Amino acid sequence: MTAGARVVAVIVGLVGLLFAAADMVREAALANAHSAEWPFAEWWSRLTTDPTRAPMVAAAAAAFAGVVFIALAVGQLRPKRRHPGVVEFGGEASRARLDVTAMERALRGRLEKDLPGVKTRALELTQRGDGWWVRVEADVPARDVLGLRARAGGLLATDLARVGDMRLGGLDVVVTRLT
Repeated sequence: MTAGARVVAVIVGLVGLLFAAADMVREAALANAHSAEWPFAEWWSRLTTDPTRAPMVAAAAAAFAGVVFIALAVGQLRPKRRHPGVVEFGGEASRARLDVTAMERALRGRLEKDLPGVKTRALELTQRGDGWWVRVEADVPARDVLGLRARAGGLLATDLARVGDMRLGGLDVVVTRLT
């Protein structure tokens, strides 16, 4: 869901909430004072009493908006596809396929093996343009976080280049815990 769609959904929700609050106040006033009269606005009376197509158009528009918002809500529940599942290498004569998930697992193991004290929680490869971005979430030793980032970048760049001639475009290190 885009940021614009979220803004529209919030605005529509707030407007609906305002109408519901106004109707709740009206119903409470009518329930508490049986003698109170609260006539509908004239435009509402014309809309509901005159035989026109306006109620059908309004109902169709409301139903369409409801379906759109339900579809957007369901879209938020679906897991997002982060990256391509397989990367292909090679030319006309021969091809090789590399499973990105397997590469992520291998890179996690490499970081934990070659960087003492690092415990990776997640590693995610994303292709951006002609390079690959790596996002690592890890528990790291508190002694040298910046140096650790530089060493991790070197290891990852070397492994990506060696395994699949992939270029490291960037590295995001998220420290989940200092050990």
